[in-house]
Amino acid sequence: METMTLREAAKRTSRSVTTLRRYIRNGRLAARKRPGRFGPEYFVSEPDLSDAGLETRPPGDLARRPEDPGRNTSLAPVELTVPASLFQELQMKHEQLLVQYGMVRVAGMRVLELRAQLEAKQQDLDAGEARIRRLRAGFHQETARLKQLLRRVELEQEGRGLEIAALREKVKALENLTRKSVTNETIEKQFSEVMEQMRRVDRISGRLESPGTEEREDVKPRHWPSGPRQDTDH
Repeated sequence: METMTLREAAKRTSRSVTTLRRYIRNGRLAARKRPGRFGPEYFVSEPDLSDAGLETRPPGDLARRPEDPGRNTSLAPVELTVPASLFQELQMKHEQLLVQYGMVRVAGMRVLELRAQLEAKQQDLDAGEARIRRLRAGFHQETARLKQLLRRVELEQEGRGLEIAALREKVKALENLTRKSVTNETIEKQFSEVMEQMRRVDRISGRLESPGTEEREDVKPRHWPSGPRQDTDH
């Protein structure tokens, strides 16, 4: 059974080598891999192409373009037909353009996705900046409020310090008065005891001068001071 390479099969079927390779990968076209000029290469036969639904033409035949129902069929054969090699080349260019279009379309969709992500990130950034501004304004307000509160506390502390100093002065004055009061009472008590001792001494002395007699009425006791002089400076 005669076999042919994919390039030859592409010329016979007016298909590109890429299309035939895709048919082989999909299992539509049966092929056998054999060593070729540049390494392993696929080989197919006419029955394989027929089983794949591909119409084959003899080598050198021209590929006719599909007839347009609305086109005048009375044109010259040269206008209705193109060489098979040119048709195959045009078909390969068409497939390449389709592949490139697909790549461009995928790239465009990727660009749209990236643009949407960029817009979402920009919105998040704007929201973050607005939140930072709100936090900063709140921080300034809270700082001002705390400064006012601190100043108020400092003034209260100064007032309390003045009150404490005044109370200390009052305590000192009260302590001085208490000391003076205790001293006066002690002096009066000691003076009373001394006077009482002196009166006793006078009575005993009078009895010793006139023994056996009672104390005369005309003998007057000594006049002693009634008590210590009160300090009027207090």
